[in-house]
Amino acid sequence: MYCAARIPTRRPGPRPGGMPGWSGEDPPLSAAAWTALLVTFAVAISVPGPDTFLLLRLGLRERRAAVRAALGIMVGNTIWTVASVLGLAALLRALPGVLPALQLLGSAVLIWLGAQSIGSGIRAHRDRGRTGSPGAGTASGAGAASASASATIGAVRHPLRLGLLTNLSNPKALLFFAALFSQILPAGASWLDRLAIVVALTALGLAWFVSFAWLTSASGFQRWFGRATPAID
Repeated sequence: MYCAARIPTRRPGPRPGGMPGWSGEDPPLSAAAWTALLVTFAVAISVPGPDTFLLLRLGLRERRAAVRAALGIMVGNTIWTVASVLGLAALLRALPGVLPALQLLGSAVLIWLGAQSIGSGIRAHRDRGRTGSPGAGTASGAGAASASASATIGAVRHPLRLGLLTNLSNPKALLFFAALFSQILPAGASWLDRLAIVVALTALGLAWFVSFAWLTSASGFQRWFGRATPAID
């Protein structure tokens, strides 16, 4: 998810009678600008990445956890969007040391989350091996399998927070949002345009991620893909 992009070096010039780049003198965003913004964002969030893989993993376990994680992901995306319309690119140009520090921190968090997922997958694989071992009765085997599944679902704690951390720790998200808005959002865009962008991108992202979580937790999808849960973890 998200494509790395270079932050442009263009600086918004001062506007008479107000703060630099905040006077709202520029005309409203054109239809072409809106189209480019929405299409670019839609493609970015639909490309497989940490967010989609998290929803796929949780969706195979429990729908409620996947939907909550989708909401957490969109909280993260909304934070990125608000920061971008408030001048994230200008901040990164003014404080160049912030970018590598945030990228390093995000990479460390993603590595930690990945290690947790791998450990969870290994444990689930071992539990399935034990329940399927020879000599176990049918009833006891079914009961153990049910207990193992319940334990796996119970291990998904705080899915909303997990989705939020996964999204905010993605190093590419920072560059993507900063570069996208530097190219499309005029320096003198009005508050109405900025608010409309936040609302539109939040609604689009919410529709996509919740739908994806719902799809991956559907019974038909789970029957087809359920056995791959340890590998996905």
